[in-house]
Amino acid sequence: MNHLLPGFESQERVALLLSLTRISSPEVIAALTLHYTSALPAERAAARHGIELSNFMRGQKKLEQIAATVEAIKAIDWAKLQLTHLQSSSLLTTPLQPKQVA
Repeated sequence: MNHLLPGFESQERVALLLSLTRISSPEVIAALTLHYTSALPAERAAARHGIELSNFMRGQKKLEQIAATVEAIKAIDWAKLQLTHLQSSSLLTTPLQPKQVA
């Protein structure tokens, strides 16, 4: 499953995801950023930055793996947030019971 959409990602998001990888080639980084921020096809982004398509694809695969991990973490956090919200709202709507004195 693709978690990144060419042309729909911000430069900041791509840069943050790339920072979680070991991709260090400026040309590969530039080609991936161009592809994901402008929707330029992979072949053209790779050619524009003078890299082999196979190197681009390897970087793309790694970037997708990182994006999948980030999305999984977000899903866990979202579920926890919803559970916390439900618990706090049920505490607010539950009527208080008077204390029983023995």
